[in-house]
Amino acid sequence: MATYLIDYENVHQKGLDGIRKLTKDDAVIVFVGNMINNLPIETVIAMLNSPAQIKIKKMKKTTNNYLDFQLATCLGGLIAGSEDKAFFIISNDTDYEAVIDYWKCNKANVSIEWRSAISSAPSVKVVSAPPVATNSAKLNDATKKIIRGLVKDEKLSSCHYNGIYNLFLNENELKLLHNGLVHLFEKNQGKRLYDLLKNAFEQYKAAS
Repeated sequence: MATYLIDYENVHQKGLDGIRKLTKDDAVIVFVGNMINNLPIETVIAMLNSPAQIKIKKMKKTTNNYLDFQLATCLGGLIAGSEDKAFFIISNDTDYEAVIDYWKCNKANVSIEWRSAISSAPSVKVVSAPPVATNSAKLNDATKKIIRGLVKDEKLSSCHYNGIYNLFLNENELKLLHNGLVHLFEKNQGKRLYDLLKNAFEQYKAAS
């Protein structure tokens, strides 16, 4: 089950490519700008022929970025009330990366993907929140200091550090550390972080 939020003002009809292949468990919310008074017949037919649950939200104002903020706010409300669910922002607007980065740091078990169309490949890496610690233990300050020292040149945010700390706590194999880092970061950076951290990880696990 997935929810697709369409920035129709940005992607128009092309953003709906693939809508007929969705299932009845999927949801599509189409955000239409105030300046668009009529939808093309092709758009209407595509929505009518899709088994997905479809809603249209017509904007009432033309303020700059009004639709973008409405979409981002709607997404936040949906994410706050969901678990283990996938969301897709359909837009070519790179500003949505800020929305994705926020949820990457603040909500577990939710993935968000940014695409130019429903059926297209991701415009950016699929992201989800850092893994949440599965036990009540906390990483000791000495190990945290070692980690920060090893990756200090990577310019990581506090939520990225928390993701690494949780990997140290929860994973027991180098392979799982590697996979976790590649999942949390871009592929190349994840591999680079793995090379920097693998020895410290082994030492931490041996002493635990």
